[in-house]
Amino acid sequence: MPKQSREEYLAERAQTVEQLTEAMADRVAGIATGAEAQELVAFVAQFRSRSPRNAMLIYQQWEARCRAQEDPAQRPERPSMIAGYKQFQEMGRQVRKGEKGYQIFSPVTARFASATPQDANSWRRLAPREKPNPGERVESKMVGVKPATVFDISQTDGPEIPALPTWEPLAPGLVPEGLREAVEAEIVAEGYTLSGTVDGQTGAEGSTDFRSKVVTFDASRAENEQVATLLHELGHIKLHSPAAGSDMLNSAAHRGQMEFEAETFAHVIAGLHGMDTSASSDAYAAGWTFGQNHADPSRTAEMTVNAADRVMKAVNGTIDRMPVGGDLGTGAPPKPEGQDTPSPEQRRVRNALRMEAQAPAKIREESPVEDGPRPTLRARR
Repeated sequence: MPKQSREEYLAERAQTVEQLTEAMADRVAGIATGAEAQELVAFVAQFRSRSPRNAMLIYQQWEARCRAQEDPAQRPERPSMIAGYKQFQEMGRQVRKGEKGYQIFSPVTARFASATPQDANSWRRLAPREKPNPGERVESKMVGVKPATVFDISQTDGPEIPALPTWEPLAPGLVPEGLREAVEAEIVAEGYTLSGTVDGQTGAEGSTDFRSKVVTFDASRAENEQVATLLHELGHIKLHSPAAGSDMLNSAAHRGQMEFEAETFAHVIAGLHGMDTSASSDAYAAGWTFGQNHADPSRTAEMTVNAADRVMKAVNGTIDRMPVGGDLGTGAPPKPEGQDTPSPEQRRVRNALRMEAQAPAKIREESPVEDGPRPTLRARR
């Protein structure tokens, strides 16, 4: 077989990226309903070390393999820890012969130099092996993506990996110790006050007023329902308040998406702590399906991918401050002994370089919230 030219290689790489993107979007469009879309986002939450779109790619491929096997015993295990071929070898494990990996997007970076880094237009891209001029500052920036292959630990053999984080789901109705206090503290830290009322005075289980910065909830309900409501309202604060800046959505145009995002935020954080909210969350989110709220059907996949991306960013920015956040898995292998855990700032920089999904699939930016956002409302389920 003749050797590929660089142009042929880049063209083939771009085609593979486009095929992966289209396959993911097609599947997301098919599951853009309350319960199924929440299952997708909950899966993404288990792989916090990956970008949301890479986690969705893994989900789409794993689910396709499950559907292709009529015999349940032949279906692949649900992924739990993802790493590259060499990463597993470094841990003493070996990918079994014949195993088919999961394709994801890996960032392509380039070096840029500038003598006046404060001027965004002054940066120039350096050619391979090109040295910067004296006095120039050099930075690596992401310029695209390329396909990469990863495997799940169930596809490997070798010694057991110690200290994998585990957590057990609680019985329905139970609230993890300290979760309520942590949620309330997070709401207060955002500058909001809490107001518990008796049934009949709120007209809903809870609401958030962005103007007065008051979160109101029905204090007469069972504690697990109150915590679920508070998590929902915290989701609105994290995702839709004026403090969310450019990530805000227009309440009039995107009410369904806002409610779906807030409830999914609550469902994921509760689930990661072992708290079962599926009975209430599924029923609530199903009522806010994009298709039932006059959303453009051609944008259903785009909106669902965008919602999952936004929710996971909010979850990742919140979960480590919750009671068991530091003990939750990220879907990545444990750090080798002696290797320091990166700081939040280092993680943000690293994740910024790994925003692999932005290049191939362009997600339209949603409209900002109008001046004087309307209070959000968690309707009765």
